[in-house]
Order: sequence, then C-alpha cells, then structure tokens
Amino acid sequence: MSPKEEAIKYFRERAGFSRLFLEFAKRIESLGYVGGHVVLTKLTQEEQVLLRNWFQKDYSSQKSAKISLKKFEEKFEGTRFEGTSLFEVVEEVLVRKLVYKKEEKDENERLKSKFFKVLEKTYMSKTSTLLTTAILEKHPLHVGFSTTYNRGTLNELEKVYKAVSVLPLEKPIRLPLFAEKVTGNPHEFDNDGKFISALQMIREKLNGVAIQNNPNAEFINQLLFDFGILKDDITNDVTIFGLIGERNGNVLRSWEESFREKSVRNEPLREIAKLDRVYPIKKDGPVFVVENSGVFSSIIDELEDCSISIICTHGQFKLAAIQIIKLLAKEDCTIYYSGDFDPEGLLMAYALKQRHPTNIRYWNYSVEDYIKTLSNVEISSNRLQKLNNIKDVELENLLQQMKEIKKVAYQEKQIKDLVNDIKNFTK
Repeated sequence: MSPKEEAIKYFRERAGFSRLFLEFAKRIESLGYVGGHVVLTKLTQEEQVLLRNWFQKDYSSQKSAKISLKKFEEKFEGTRFEGTSLFEVVEEVLVRKLVYKKEEKDENERLKSKFFKVLEKTYMSKTSTLLTTAILEKHPLHVGFSTTYNRGTLNELEKVYKAVSVLPLEKPIRLPLFAEKVTGNPHEFDNDGKFISALQMIREKLNGVAIQNNPNAEFINQLLFDFGILKDDITNDVTIFGLIGERNGNVLRSWEESFREKSVRNEPLREIAKLDRVYPIKKDGPVFVVENSGVFSSIIDELEDCSISIICTHGQFKLAAIQIIKLLAKEDCTIYYSGDFDPEGLLMAYALKQRHPTNIRYWNYSVEDYIKTLSNVEISSNRLQKLNNIKDVELENLLQQMKEIKKVAYQEKQIKDLVNDIKNFTK
C-alpha cells in the first residue's frame, strides 16, 4: 500500500478527524493552498484523544484547539505517510475535489467581464463603452451591476445598455416616452437605480461631474436632463420677471408682453428646454436672483416700473432655475444672488457660484448684512457643520460669525436694502 493510500485509510477509519478535515477543506479552498490554521471548538473526547496522539500534546483540559495545517502535514514526515500531501488526503477522505475560491472567483470575474464586453459590442456607442469601462474598473457605483449579474437577471442589465447606447439625445424627450421607446414599458426606468448609476458613471467620465451615492430628486432631474431626458417638465418651474427668451432665433413675444403688462411668469422646464437664449430686458443689465417668493414679490411691488430682471428660485434650486441661470451665464450676464443666512442658504449660494464663478456675485452677504438682520432662531450644531463644506475666501468672515453667533438671519429683513441696491445697479 502506498503512503498516500495508508494515510487515506488511517483517517477514514477514525471518525474523530472528520470535523477537522472539513475545516481543513474550507481553509484550503479559501486560501488556494495548504496553509493558515483552523479552530475546533467544543472538542469531543474522541477529538481530544486523536489530537493528543497526533501532536503528542495533552488536549484533555481544552475546550477548543487552534491547529496549523502546515504543522499537521509536517507530522507525515518520519511515518508511513511520508511523501503524502495533506491536500490529496483531504480530497480523498472527503471524497470531493477541492475548488480554490480564488480560482472560482477569478473565473467568475472573467465570465462577468466577457458578459459586459459582449453588451458593449452589441450596443456599440461611446456611452456603452464608458459604462463598461467604469464597471470593469469597479467604479464605486458598479456594485448594483455586479449584484444583478451574480443574481442572474441579465435582462435588467441589457435594458440599461440599450437605453444608454442612444444617449445623449439631440431632442429632449420625457422619461416615460423614452422608457417605452427603449423597453416597451413607460415605467421601466421610474425607480431604476442602475440606470441612474449608469448615467452618473458615464457623465463623470465625460464631463468630470462628481457622483452622488444617494442622489436627491433635483440631482436626478439634472442628470437626466444632461442626457436629453425630461422627468418632470411641468411642475418643475421657476418664476421670472424682466427676462427675454429666444427660440429658434425668434424672440418670444409673450415674454416681452408679460414685462409690458408688469406680470411675472412661472416658466416650466418644458418651455425652458426649448430655449436657445435668455437675457435681461435691459441690454447688458444685471440679473437678480432671490430664493424667497415673498421677497421677490415685494421687490417687484417697488420696482415694477423699472427695467429690472429678477428670478425667484423658491428655495432649493429646481432644474428649471438652474437652466435659466445657465442660459444667462452663456450670455455673460452678471447675476447677483441673495438668500437666507443659514447653512442651507449659504450652501445654495456657494453651489451656484461654483457652477458659474465668473458670472455669480454674492449679494448682501457681508458680516454687516448678517448682523443687522439677525433673528432669534438658533442654528443647531449639526446644521452648523454644513458650513465646513464651503471653501470660499469671500465668505470666510461671514462663516466665522455664523459659527460664533449660531443664529439665522432671514432675507425678509433685507428687502429695503435689496430694493435700494437694484435701483443703484440699474441706474
């Protein structure tokens, strides 16, 4: 009988080794070689005896044992088992092939890579190539794609590839119509996280726009719009006064008439998406932006007879407001922005300045403006932490004061000053 056969016979005849060999198999498959150690807990009396005989060590008082695979294998030397490998013995005793987890994982990765490359070739486009690159590079947002692949629901991935392959669109289309055209189901992409992740990864590679792990509604609206898809183009609107829009090279007479009639306009994204240009009623004049509708109305009450151009965002920026401001920036307009003195308001101002650094001006954001409009509303420490995300030397003194005073100052107390500023700016 060969040494290997002797070893197999010996360990098969001793049931007390069965639990140990099962642990050996797990460790070998995990590491990809014979090494490391295993721990046996709640040792039986039979296991204690067998381990004592094998290692010449007393295990009778031990409830657990830490056993090195290499040291166990070394005990073959000098016995009738000499020359036998633990790997072979474990396979034969357990009557199954040991599969290295690393090899199994590598094979899975190879097949996964092949699958996504086939999708890339099937839906050949720049966007599908960028998506495949991001997934195979294990971009932070690739997890949903890998999970879906491992789950075997491959048709979900193909739908995403089919969708991104036709993007960006030259002519904007609403999300339900786009989904219906691509998949036959108008609601296919209503809550599809993989589709949003795909667009984020592609946009990041195309334009360097930072991703968000938990994107909010406006972020998603902007993301879709960047690829020519409209999610909400009616209720997503912005209020304007004194602006002129052009479509296909023609001035929109309705906008001119609104100004002549001293009327404000609530302009939905549906119409803004059709515009070629937007500019102030007064040539080369400034544009003013406020976040509060009451402040907006109060300013117009005072100045409706003047040639002023003003926008109201109604709090957090909707895509409609972002697009109007983007079109104004393309005209090289100077845009003055004013909002509340609280962490959220300052972050909005900062974000807008980051988007259009050469066009946006902070309007009434001095320490003096803050002090004279203070309220009794305190800012919590959690909210104050948000101010640390603002990195702008123009706002440093103000940020310091807000951190020390810890109180909100509201835009409503600035109306008189804002009106006077506009009068001076538009003389």
